[in-house]
Order: sequence, then structure tokens, then C-alpha cells
Amino acid sequence: MSQKAEKAKAAPLPGCGSCEDSPAKRRGLAARPQRATARTDGEGADAPLGIYAKTAAAPVKGVALVWADTGEETGEVVAYERKGEGFKVHVNSQMARAERYALKAVVNKILPKSRTSKCMRWRVPKQSLQVLKSVEFNKAFYSGLQICASVWDCPICSGKITERRRVELTGAVAVAKGMGWQVMLLTCTVPHGLGDELSPMLDQMMDAWRKTTSNRKGKSVRAAICLEGTVRALEVTDGANGFHPHFHVLLFISSDVTTDTVQEYFRPLWQDACVKAGLPRPSDAHGVRVDDGTYAAAYASKWGIESELTKGHSKKGKHDSMTPWDLLRCYLATKCERSRKRFIIYSEAFKGRRQLYWSNGLKAKLGVGDLTDEELAHQEEERATLLSELTDDQWRAVLHTRSESALLDVAENHPEAFDAFLEGVEGLARASGMPDGPCVAGASGKPVAGPKIGTIEEMTK
Repeated sequence: MSQKAEKAKAAPLPGCGSCEDSPAKRRGLAARPQRATARTDGEGADAPLGIYAKTAAAPVKGVALVWADTGEETGEVVAYERKGEGFKVHVNSQMARAERYALKAVVNKILPKSRTSKCMRWRVPKQSLQVLKSVEFNKAFYSGLQICASVWDCPICSGKITERRRVELTGAVAVAKGMGWQVMLLTCTVPHGLGDELSPMLDQMMDAWRKTTSNRKGKSVRAAICLEGTVRALEVTDGANGFHPHFHVLLFISSDVTTDTVQEYFRPLWQDACVKAGLPRPSDAHGVRVDDGTYAAAYASKWGIESELTKGHSKKGKHDSMTPWDLLRCYLATKCERSRKRFIIYSEAFKGRRQLYWSNGLKAKLGVGDLTDEELAHQEEERATLLSELTDDQWRAVLHTRSESALLDVAENHPEAFDAFLEGVEGLARASGMPDGPCVAGASGKPVAGPKIGTIEEMTK
């Protein structure tokens, strides 16, 4: 464990340190809209404002929106959509992107020497920085910036990688069902407490899972249920009892075995493996759960897809638990020191680990390609039009004013106003006292004006 993580470990565990808000409020969950001010979108009033003061929020196809105040005496009116018997704040893709950039700025501050802190800020040497727009999806994006490809630390790279992994998973589930296989969802947990260190616990959990696949009993179970392969996802939340790492595993089965039978097979297998790996024995009630194909398909289709504001392991925690992205949200809103320290511990513990792991041979059986997270993070839309090529000074102004997401919004919604908006950003940067300094690596790879940008070799030191 690094010195930074050692210091962070000393953070007080109960509650949320300097933050007095409830966990639900820290995660940005909406209050129920107030009936007195609710109105249906588009009737009886002008179109409501979007995330920027002069940008109208466009109606969303297939989603019935209700506009209401937040009930927090702020006078703010926001869009809600129905969720079961209640409501949740409606979030579109541009708002989700804006939050990802905001959370990325938090990571830049929390982990200033990490590769992630340079991601989407440093230019690739000898490449121009461009703003492109997808012909098919009408989405704008930057090209020519260095990418960290960290699914654990980077809200931007994580969003891109997990979305592509979601496409892989949903396709794999569809192919498996077409072959007559069952797909079940196995969840494996271990007892945990405040005194447990995260990194050793992860090592022990990985060791326990390997034992379920390699020992004689594990091989016997796999043969008995006709297990063709697995896709294992590693997730973690943080709560009153400390970090709670757990596995979600898609089981691809070519027999008609029931979920109850599979659960009865895996429960003692997982319990024995955990004990042999040095972990406490998981309980009969909570150690293992197996859900049927409906849950498995839902998990595959939602894994990595935008979940309210973010993606993948960044989805919002339940009850009083907090995901890693919740910790960033809390620090962004309240400068909560506990959340900052807990994120550092999490980052150190998960560095270098795989978030999604396919068992050997399963991708070949299902016809799924084999791409690394790095390759997925660097993928760009093949059919895209060039909107603008930014100069070093322009990009420096965009970074100084934190307008990365807003500039892409304008490129998507009002491309004809792109140049004028960019001029406004430059003017705002100058007016706010933007300092001179190294910013982007020019054609020679040497830094020129702005927040420091360097070479890939420098990033990996």
C-alpha cells in the first residue's frame, strides 16, 4: 500500500466525515416533485431550461416528463420521469457527460500524479486536436488527446469502455439463448467489516474464485450443470461496514438445470473456497445467490449502460452504500475528506485489476471479439465529420474554464454557433486571469502554452 493510501486509511469510517447530508442526497437522488408546481412538458408554459441557462431542453422520445420544483425551497424546477410508483430526475446523455467531466476534475485533484489526471487534457504529440461529430449518432467528441483507459479511476474512459462491454455482453447473451443455453446470474459476497483492508481482501476473493474453477470439487460442479463458461464482473461499494467487494458472474449453461440446483451447488463450493483462501465463511443466506435468465439478461443489458448519471461500476449504490463514483460526487458537492480518502484507498486497491473477465474459450464459442480496455478506449467513430481544429491557446482556454463538455454540447446542438461560443470561452478565460504556461504538446512533442501537457512516455513514468 502506498504512503498516500496508508494516510487515507486513517479516515474515520462511520458517517461521511465533513458531509452532513444523507447518503441518498449525496448521490444526487431527487426529492419527489411537488404537485403544486408540476406541469407536463410542453403544455401551458414555455419549454423549460436545460443544463445551461439559455439552452432549452428538447423533448425526449418515448419518455413522459414532468416538470416540478425539487421540494428543497430553492425554487429550482427540473425534469422528472416516472420510476415505478415514484419519480426520478430525468438525465439525458449530455447531462451525463457533463457530470463525467465534473467527476473527472475531482479525480484530477485527488490523484494529481496519476495517468488519469492527464487523460483528455494532454495532447498526443504530433497530432492535431480536433472536434469531430459522429454521422450516425450525432455525438461530438475530441480526437488527438491522450487517454488513460482506466475503467476504475476515470469517469470518461470508464463510460466509453463499459458501454462497449455492454454491447459485448448483450450480444453474447442473445447468441447463447439462440443456441439453447441458459444464462443465470451468480452473485458471490463475503463477510466484511470496518477493520478489513480492501486490497488483501480482493486478493483473497480472487484466490477463492480460482479455487472454485480449478479444484476437483469445482470441476465436478461445472460438469454436473454443463457450465460452458462464465463472465465475471468485479464491483465494490463502501458503507457503514467498510468496503464491500463482490462478484457478479454470468453463468452460460447448456443444460436445463434450475437456479435452485445451481445455487445449492455453488453455496458450499464458494464457502469452502473462501475459508481456504483465508476469508470468513460466507453465510448460507447471503454468501451466494443465483437468479434466473430474466435477471441475467437485465444485468447484461444494463451493465455499462447509463444508469441515471454514470456507467458500469459507477452506478449509484443502494440504501446507505456508496459506489466509487458516489465518493467523487460527495467530494464534489461537500469537499468531504472521508470520501476523498476512501477513493484513494479504492484506487490503490483496484489498480491493475480486471473489471470484466471472460473464462477461457467462451468468447470463441459465442463469436465475441477479443479487445482490451485500452483498445476500446481508443476507438473512435469511423464516420465522423470535422467541426473544428483547436489551437493550443483555444484548448488552454477550454481547460481553464472547464468548458470541455459544454463545447461538445454546442457542437451537437448548435454547430453553426460553435466558433462564436469558442470565442466566448477564450474571452472568459482571459477575463478570469488565465495564466500563461505549458499546456499542450505541439508537433515536436515539446509543451507550449497552457496547463501542462506532455508525451505518453512522460505519463507512464
